[in-house]
Amino acid sequence: MSLAALIRERRIVVTVGPGGVGKTTTAAALGLQAACQGRRALVLTIDPALRLADALGLPGLPPGEIKELPVAALQAAGTPARAPLGVGMLDTGLAWQRTIERLVPDVERRGRMLGHPFFRRMQADLAGAREYAALEELHHLHVRGGYELIVLDTPPTVAGVDFLQAPDRILDVLDQDGYRWLLRPALLGGKLGLRVLNFSGGYAVRTLSRFTGLDFLRELASFVDLFSELLEGFRARAAAMKATLRSEVTAFVLVTAADPNLAQESRYLYRRLQSWEVRPGTVVVNRMTPDPGEPPPEGWSARAGRALQAEGLAAAPATLLAAERSQELLRVMHRRDFAQLEVLRELLDHCCDLVPVPHLGQEVCDLAWLEQLRRRLFEPPSGGFR
Repeated sequence: MSLAALIRERRIVVTVGPGGVGKTTTAAALGLQAACQGRRALVLTIDPALRLADALGLPGLPPGEIKELPVAALQAAGTPARAPLGVGMLDTGLAWQRTIERLVPDVERRGRMLGHPFFRRMQADLAGAREYAALEELHHLHVRGGYELIVLDTPPTVAGVDFLQAPDRILDVLDQDGYRWLLRPALLGGKLGLRVLNFSGGYAVRTLSRFTGLDFLRELASFVDLFSELLEGFRARAAAMKATLRSEVTAFVLVTAADPNLAQESRYLYRRLQSWEVRPGTVVVNRMTPDPGEPPPEGWSARAGRALQAEGLAAAPATLLAAERSQELLRVMHRRDFAQLEVLRELLDHCCDLVPVPHLGQEVCDLAWLEQLRRRLFEPPSGGFR
């Protein structure tokens, strides 16, 4: 399936990739393409960096809120948009709060949950809390409707695929039965219990070891007790989220660059996704060196320089020679980048559609430059740019 067809037919697109390859701007360009196709889209980033706001020229975009860019604003930047584009950055605490508000109708119980010390610690420190909050927000937006496409931009590399494990990790901590052996000594308040606890095994135990101590375990015990009635609901939602990510409504797009140093990292991400029964069908390879064209005939710069020198332009030969050498360097870089494409294709088992994207020449910093990236992704010249 082509990238344009993917944007036209899927309901969720998740971008993953190494850091520094233009993943966030690519996610924004995918949302912009949906707007051009007349689909109401939302680009949501869970990366704590503010790159999405920078790429859209929206320095005042507050985390936790969705800003809608109207059709007129997109068209003013040169985009042939037919639908508005929503953009938002995840606020972990606010996303968790909204989740609790949706699940707990009782105001008093909800207040105790939101005000619990461990709840505040969990939002800030527990591994997987940000990713779980993102999945909850994604699930809610998907089920609620209102957007025909949601593009989720993830943090770089491992953190970008760890969100697939986030529901299991959080539920592991909140599972009352699974942690009864850990919490009972804290509930009893006996110091002997702390001495016999085994802190050597298990993901959650390693996570909690940062906060070892009786007070912390008591907090955790009361927190799990408070959340016990919600666990089945959390489990059901986690199962639904994972099923959605593995279904035909979702597509994963791996974003990378034609850099030998990133090849193995891209392969690692690809394998990790495969292990979770999802596979990116499209790989966007950013920042390719365009073909500068055929080299001029041998000795062209010297002959042209002599002719211009005869016209009184003394510096012309040196300038033309420098330009010729620059063109040759670009040709070398172009051949190197396309050779790297074949290496990447081999590493990914020839199972992905590789979309090479020529380098823009500068960072995307507003809607006009984002439109330039969109065109390079979806409207390449006939025959490509090779």
